[in-house]
Amino acid sequence: MSSPRQILASLWDANRGKRWDLVAKLGCIRYERRQDGPAYYLDFRPYGRVWSNRGLRLRDEASATDLLEKIRRRVAEGCALEEVIASYASDDAGTNLIPWWLERWLEVKRREAGAGDRSPSYLRELERYARVGGHFSFWRERSIHEVRYAALEDFSHWLADRGLSAKSRWNVLAAFHSFLGWLFKREAIAEMPRSYPWPKLAEYEPTVLSLETQDAILEAIPEERRGLFLALARMGLRPSEAVALEASDVQDGWLHVTKALKGRCADAPVRAPKNNRGKRLPLDPELAAWIEWHVPRERRLCGGLLFENPGAYNRNGRWTPTSMRRTWEAACAAVGLETPISIYEGCKHTFATAAKARGVEDRLLQRFLGHKDRRSVERYARLADTALLAVLRPQKADTRGRRFVGGLSVVKTSRKKPFNLNGLEVEAAGIEPGVRRRNCLKFQDFML
Repeated sequence: MSSPRQILASLWDANRGKRWDLVAKLGCIRYERRQDGPAYYLDFRPYGRVWSNRGLRLRDEASATDLLEKIRRRVAEGCALEEVIASYASDDAGTNLIPWWLERWLEVKRREAGAGDRSPSYLRELERYARVGGHFSFWRERSIHEVRYAALEDFSHWLADRGLSAKSRWNVLAAFHSFLGWLFKREAIAEMPRSYPWPKLAEYEPTVLSLETQDAILEAIPEERRGLFLALARMGLRPSEAVALEASDVQDGWLHVTKALKGRCADAPVRAPKNNRGKRLPLDPELAAWIEWHVPRERRLCGGLLFENPGAYNRNGRWTPTSMRRTWEAACAAVGLETPISIYEGCKHTFATAAKARGVEDRLLQRFLGHKDRRSVERYARLADTALLAVLRPQKADTRGRRFVGGLSVVKTSRKKPFNLNGLEVEAAGIEPGVRRRNCLKFQDFML
């Protein structure tokens, strides 16, 4: 007679009809006499035994037979035997506790990371949450069938009591939500919680530089190191994408961004970029000139790095987050910035905000930056509106005596006009003088 291990191993390459024949030999019904009456159970050792149907004792052979057929059917459909057995155990059984399922979930994530489908840094965060004393320890003695809104709300408050910020709590709850989604897909739970206590996050408004300040910072970076930062500031690349570029990725005036570094170390694995969205971008002229001057042609043929760090201590000469930050902060200090702005905000956010201010469509900006969701571009629209305040600074008068304040033309007029405002008529740009009084705006309202 075949053992359960042999039967399950044979299911992998069996067709549908053969699978049903194989599972017909899986498990058996056994009887045991107890003090409180006869008891039946299903024997699937070494994978376990089933004594109840979700807490209800198997009192007769008919109920045991019916449950055995249900388990065999689910295994034939591709479910793991251990998970099926756990789904019919009582809620307080060890195989129904959240830590048992968390370990199985993490094992799936480890296999995904090993196959290149999951970022190693994301896996490390999940393992940190699930370790003893971690943020998931709130659930250490709870069953997967106890996860309801009330328990999730208590979990969120428990995280707040641990001193976590709203953003950190959101990250932990999002990871646990992913775990629940996996349980639902595996049919370990009947349904997902209908509502979720997401923390309220303050709208993040990153700081952006003026293009003049950005140019000054780039100019302060030594020319042999400047190429990487030109890619970040002139093309809006993510740092993880720029450090993974090879010289062969530059072809006929186009840059092929198809990979990213997944980790903070120079020897971290190189995988697909964020959201698995590769992109082909026109090469910025200034960056193209730098590449032509500083990247030897032989390196473009042999597949070396596009941007090498001249002062790198690692063997491959790759930039690391630490070396990038030090070079950037030194350039910020050189131009007189008392508080250095982050690389991400000073390059990618500034690039996207300036593009949005020029009127670039959201669809094109989304495709250029590689965002999965178009809503990610909306923040640049808000930042662009803020950046436009710089236009309100008074400028010099032109040869006709017309002055400009922001987007409004300020025209010297005669005091005889009925809507003369201190000798100045202020109107929206593009509107000719002589409009009704309700279209006129007070000059004081636009002074900085």
